[in-house]
Amino acid sequence: MAVTKDKISKELQEAFLESVNMGMEEVGKEDLQMPFIRSIQPLNPQIKKNDSEFIDGASAGDIFNTVTKQYWEGDKGLVVIPVYYQMKFLEFVPRASGGGFVGEIPTNDPQIAEAQRDENNIEMLKSGNELVRTAQHYVKILHEDGALESAVVDLKKTGLKKSRIWNSLMSMQKIEGNTMPSFACMYRVTTVEESNDKGSWYNLNFTLEGTVKELNVFKEAKEFSGALKDGSIALAPPSQEQAQIGSDEEVPF
Repeated sequence: MAVTKDKISKELQEAFLESVNMGMEEVGKEDLQMPFIRSIQPLNPQIKKNDSEFIDGASAGDIFNTVTKQYWEGDKGLVVIPVYYQMKFLEFVPRASGGGFVGEIPTNDPQIAEAQRDENNIEMLKSGNELVRTAQHYVKILHEDGALESAVVDLKKTGLKKSRIWNSLMSMQKIEGNTMPSFACMYRVTTVEESNDKGSWYNLNFTLEGTVKELNVFKEAKEFSGALKDGSIALAPPSQEQAQIGSDEEVPF
């Protein structure tokens, strides 16, 4: 949850409280974009000074919030509480054809099962576009001041292995022989450099930080999980820029 960090007078605070939500009456959930948590690659605009997406002080290998532009050093990372998980299927125009995000494909769409891997091990749809399987972990960021903020950690391509490891780690947390709810535990998100014969890139990495320490934090995470499950909170499709950054996370350098 984002809160103002400015010091304000008691009178002004009272005036704010008397006017809560004013100006936002016509804003629906379709008008909002939940932040994504992403790693910064050497070719990303977040480290190009003349780019509108530039984040002052950030470096390749760091982690950033796509909405607030807050960043965390990759080796220190941030702490999150996972609340809900979904597998999404995204369609992209191949880079060789100009690139670009086309849209999300419904889970039951037959073209997913019909996709074939090409010589580069990329899943291709019959249309000639690329199919990108995306593991979306909805989380609460636990800031150092105790504030909570909703976000999405989305993992693609080699990041899918990290997602499976994280899901396995969550399933291993037990209480009296039963699997604990995912939002009962906190995890630290950092980055690790990985490589193959085409080059190197930064992937997100997840380690257990411990169990949630405060009941109000657990309750807020549980409420968020329930709202996602019953559909009262729906994630709007990512913007063209956000989706494209996500598809580029493994461009070797």
